[in-house]
Amino acid sequence: MSSRDDKGGVARRNFLNLAVGGSAAAFAVAGTYPVVRYLEPPPGRARSASRVGKIEEFPVGSVRTVVVDDRPVHVIRTADEVRAFSAICTHLQCVVAYSAEHKQFECPCHGGVYALDGRNLEGPPPRPLEELTVTIDEGYVLVSASG
Repeated sequence: MSSRDDKGGVARRNFLNLAVGGSAAAFAVAGTYPVVRYLEPPPGRARSASRVGKIEEFPVGSVRTVVVDDRPVHVIRTADEVRAFSAICTHLQCVVAYSAEHKQFECPCHGGVYALDGRNLEGPPPRPLEELTVTIDEGYVLVSASG
């Protein structure tokens, strides 16, 4: 039996082998692509520091909420330093609010409580609030993501 049929074309077996092999290769590529995309780190936008206000706008002992990279951030000024924490609860990503009465951050969703230094005090939050980097440049408070 020859590899060509009577009319000079490719034998049916060779055609089927090519079709099955091509389909298997296409499925392998289609199945591998999502795995590679999952394992690859997401393309991060270059985060620069955001200017959130003049240092005078943050009196000593105050907690002020600002927006940095489209997310709420609490900026705290003490006599010694200025610190910033993400206002997103580490439990289920609700926005935590500052309670001036209790001098702590409280999550309205499931009762999570954080100290002014970001530590989780009670409730279900598994980790402290994310601390952001704060710098003072020419009288302005700049906040950027840590790391």
